[in-house]
Amino acid sequence: MGARNTPIPDLIEISGITENTTYTVDGSGGGTIFGIVDDATYTDTENNNTPTDINELNETSDADNGVLTIGGVEYNIELVSPDNSTSGDVTYGLSGGGTGTIPGDGDNSNIVFIIASPVGGGATRYFALMDDDLGDVGPINSLSTGALDFSPVGGDVIIDVEQDNNTTVVCFVAGTLIDTPEGPRAVETLVPNDLVTSLDRGAQPILWTNMRRIKAEVLAHTPALGPVRISAGALGNGLPRRDLLVSPQYRILVRSRVAARLFRAPEVLAPAIKLTGSPGIAQHATTGDIRYCHFMCAHHEIVLAEGAPCETLLRGTQASRPSRTAIARHGPCSSDAGAGR
Repeated sequence: MGARNTPIPDLIEISGITENTTYTVDGSGGGTIFGIVDDATYTDTENNNTPTDINELNETSDADNGVLTIGGVEYNIELVSPDNSTSGDVTYGLSGGGTGTIPGDGDNSNIVFIIASPVGGGATRYFALMDDDLGDVGPINSLSTGALDFSPVGGDVIIDVEQDNNTTVVCFVAGTLIDTPEGPRAVETLVPNDLVTSLDRGAQPILWTNMRRIKAEVLAHTPALGPVRISAGALGNGLPRRDLLVSPQYRILVRSRVAARLFRAPEVLAPAIKLTGSPGIAQHATTGDIRYCHFMCAHHEIVLAEGAPCETLLRGTQASRPSRTAIARHGPCSSDAGAGR
């Protein structure tokens, strides 16, 4: 049957594909992680694939003619797989300090690398793509290759990749005011053991914090990494109190009749990018660097950012995931904040 413009989320865009190289968000390891591309689609004639289910990727030169499309641009692709040995193991690091290893397994690995060349000419792009079985691995800070096979047997790789595994870093833009027991504080000033005010558990200590700077040239190359601006009052009930800027996949607690109609739940945690198009909410165009800051508590909390209820970083597989666009949230909540339209 074949894939037909089947979505492929979580393409990790990197500066190249070379053996024994570490790619980091700041380029300090020899290569650079530019960010996550979530708007790609894939088409081929592979019998193992369907319009909603990808079980195998194929090179463009293969008889099944795999083609990648990003932002309306078609790309011919070549696949690169980890070597089928321990020397092919791929390791990754998370912003919070965790690490993981993906064993090298040739053309049946849980990670594949993609060389994408625009049809008709243009700059070549490079990606890493993880198998759905790996789940939500968290915010990736580094990715290290081992030995690589640039000519997989048959020009294809067995891998499941249609599920959104949420590898995107989710953060507040520096300057965002977070409610604490002592009053609002700029997110970049928070450090471990500081207390933040949660809606469900009161004052909660921060376990760790992290800051990631996205350079202007990277934003120009990948504008999808730019923040979403939620203008003051856009969520209803006077919230947020000031303009709130967050990364596109940061989730906002939304409670309204509109939420019930759109997401079939009385309240949802909706990614900011899914709220764009509502009055006062749009992806923010920026010409300078952006500093993204995030923090984690012992539990997945709802905190107040510029007065608006937002989630704290959640590491690991999410316990409840009824929708790819929003996650229902039930339980005590003392605030009526949320999209009131």
